[in-house]
Amino acid sequence: MSALGGIYNFDGAPVDQRLLAALGHLLADRGPDGGREFVSDSVGMAFRAFHTNSESRFERQPLVSSNKLIVALDGRIDNRDQLLALLRDSRGDETDVEIVFSAYSRYGVDCFGKLIGDFALAIWDPHLQVLLLGRDAFGVRPLFYSIDRATIIWASDLRSLVGLVGTDREIDDDYVAGFLTQFPEPWQTPFKGVDAVPPGHVVRIQNGRIDKWSFWNPQPTPEIRYKCDAEYEEHLRALLYDAVRCRLRADRPVFIECSGGLDSSSVACIGDHILKRGEAPAPSIETVSYVYDEARTSDERRFIRAVEEKRGKAGYHILEEEYPCLAPSANGFFVGAPTFGHCFAKRKIRLSQIMQEAGARVLLTGQGGDQLFYSNTDPDITFADLIHQRKLLELHRQLQDWSLTLKKPYLQLLWSGAVLLLPRSTQALFRPTAKLPDWFDKEFVARMGLRERMLGPATVDGSLPSMRDQATAILSVVRSLAAAHSREWACIEISHPYLHLPLVEFLQSVPLHQKIRPGETRSLMRRTLRNVLPEIVAKRRGKQGPDEALCRALSNEWPRLKQMFANARVCAYGYINSKDLMAALHRARFGAEKHTFSLLMTISLEFWLRSLEQRNEAAKSTVPIKGQAEWSRTV
Repeated sequence: MSALGGIYNFDGAPVDQRLLAALGHLLADRGPDGGREFVSDSVGMAFRAFHTNSESRFERQPLVSSNKLIVALDGRIDNRDQLLALLRDSRGDETDVEIVFSAYSRYGVDCFGKLIGDFALAIWDPHLQVLLLGRDAFGVRPLFYSIDRATIIWASDLRSLVGLVGTDREIDDDYVAGFLTQFPEPWQTPFKGVDAVPPGHVVRIQNGRIDKWSFWNPQPTPEIRYKCDAEYEEHLRALLYDAVRCRLRADRPVFIECSGGLDSSSVACIGDHILKRGEAPAPSIETVSYVYDEARTSDERRFIRAVEEKRGKAGYHILEEEYPCLAPSANGFFVGAPTFGHCFAKRKIRLSQIMQEAGARVLLTGQGGDQLFYSNTDPDITFADLIHQRKLLELHRQLQDWSLTLKKPYLQLLWSGAVLLLPRSTQALFRPTAKLPDWFDKEFVARMGLRERMLGPATVDGSLPSMRDQATAILSVVRSLAAAHSREWACIEISHPYLHLPLVEFLQSVPLHQKIRPGETRSLMRRTLRNVLPEIVAKRRGKQGPDEALCRALSNEWPRLKQMFANARVCAYGYINSKDLMAALHRARFGAEKHTFSLLMTISLEFWLRSLEQRNEAAKSTVPIKGQAEWSRTV
């Protein structure tokens, strides 16, 4: 989780070194292990290091060749051996940035499609006079930029970039609309005039012109056909172990967020197997779990305990009573974008403290598993496929089986599949996922198309509904990660094994009947990990949510929140209706509000807007350097 940034003047003017130094200073919080700035005429780059493995300690970034080709990388390259074999003349001990440097020197812009891992990088090619900004397939490592008439400034940290170009700019309502529904598009930020490099894309700037080139997207792929279940399970098992193994390339303890669910529990258990066999350099694995003593319906402790017993090692527990939901964070604390974490600020700060005390810098999660393995108990996508294929006898058989399993009417299940074949605008009228809470401002709902947004990303092309649905699910994960800016809460590197590119591509190609069967969601995953997970976890159905914890927190924090929402910023900006919001907050205090996720997002947005206004007020009393002031006026 290093940090990079830079400045490029299209008109050939020399880079303002004071402005570049200011950018480097702002990035220092993200990279405590030193760094430098490098300037070559109209291009300058800044880098701040955050070492997580032994190879990274030998890096010197930005990396500059004799002909002034410049490369800066915030990332971890997972297919090092494959790339070194392709490059042939390698030493074998190259750092990740040296591998990227060599790959670009050999393949040019095509090198991006050959990289597997989490990365954000910048390349300046003096021969072509082109700047390239690239981001990994799933947007795990962010990269942002802002352009005026003659200059682009970029940074891997949004807070640092807006600190340089100014936070007192217009908020993008389109971003807010996405945040309040199913997350914004991954190239958006809350600030007009500041954009993100889209995941799986390269932004190319040449002669003042900017264009974007895609090197990966989750388009539907042909199905893999194996002879039996065991072959699918063997393939998946190998990819899961690879996904975790490459993320254990660390020279410090690695932490895993363990909720007791299938995804995070499998990462922890697989990680143990890998370390016991000596297949990764990480010295140890620790788990950290959020547990609820008061909100019992939110508590997953029995599943967490089963994982700890399986591992033979207790994990760290962050207790609800000590770090409650909705408790205020440190005064003046600012994150570049609204996040779900604003409602859980104290526990995120506590997580950072625990990892720092343990000397750990890498945190693994189970994010992505729900979407890739079909955790949804509804088989509607199965019926949509069969209707689309006109396999009426098989459709009839499946409807009978599922009707008996779920105890739902045959025709109700048939309709649930048929709805998925309708246009999105029509689906929004029938699908429960498109229902909006009543406190959203009606004019804002109509203007920004919030009902259709609730269906998630627009469907991509594909032959079968399930293929389109799988690709759409991946886009949903990408949007949630790109919008979260989780690493701004803590100086840690966050990675997600279930977003290992070869694993995602395999699961895109697996037939739907391998993933979901009558009475068994996540069928392929459960079969593959039956000897890895504790039995109680492998067989669990569903998962507890934070609903009760939110209700209790609203009651405990009500005097402060009541005063805050009497003058709510979300209402002043025209996003929310004040009267209806207060009614929803009252209902939630007593557990009677059904749109709890939307309420959490609304509260998070309120917290963020207030922190932004505090930041802007504080900035007014600070005199910027000359270059920074000029940039803020011209953007």
